[in-house]
Amino acid sequence: MCTVVVRVDPAGEWPVTVLALRDESPDRPWDPPAAWWPERDPSVRGVRDRSAGGAWLAASDTAGLAVVLNRAEPVPSTDGTWTTRGVVPLDAVDGVLPGADGQLPTTRAFNLVRATADGVTVSTWDGEAVRTTDLGPGVHMVTHGAPDDPAAPRIGRWLDAFRAAPAPTAPPVLGPFDELRTADAGTDAGDGWSGWFGLLAESAALPSDDPDAILRDAVEPDGHVATLSIVAAAVGRDRTVLQHARLERPGRLDGSVELHRA
Repeated sequence: MCTVVVRVDPAGEWPVTVLALRDESPDRPWDPPAAWWPERDPSVRGVRDRSAGGAWLAASDTAGLAVVLNRAEPVPSTDGTWTTRGVVPLDAVDGVLPGADGQLPTTRAFNLVRATADGVTVSTWDGEAVRTTDLGPGVHMVTHGAPDDPAAPRIGRWLDAFRAAPAPTAPPVLGPFDELRTADAGTDAGDGWSGWFGLLAESAALPSDDPDAILRDAVEPDGHVATLSIVAAAVGRDRTVLQHARLERPGRLDGSVELHRA
């Protein structure tokens, strides 16, 4: 299951900053952020799932960012098929939020984190209803359940640490691996991201199948799932900046970046 850490500051020059990690089957093909959907607004770019054609994360300069995280609740289907959850973030940056038209989604269950310069919401579809939660100012964490739920192991282990760390208030100037190297060396690139990336590096000391691990490689109810990529992003009033990295070894930082902390 994916992980999203988000800082909300409506008065800031960059009101939202996001650290997102994608967990998926290592065998499922995908593409890094680009404008893969020419039939939509050409400014929309995102991480594309080749199998179903949708997006895990989608963004545009005018519409901010949206990322979908799987939930585990069963959703009935009349014919045994579902719409891909990958349409949800694409629709969101096109201005169409789940349940807004009164129709229930035809996808499996999900959390949708929707970030704009006006704030952040989490829309939850659990197979019964769509519920939307506004995230107030501060730092929040979302996985496969309710936002900031300490009963979720990753949130219970790491949310207080992310809240205590200096939060980024501007776009990342380096890619995630260089941000990790900088944080590991005890310095900052001048963009304020070393606090969050330092915690991500610290979390990598856990076994990847530990329930508390942010970087994951484990057999979940839906099968083998591993962390495949990292996105650091900032949402401004007329621009959305993404930095993305694909892990060379799913669920592990070694192989992509050498860290020296214990």
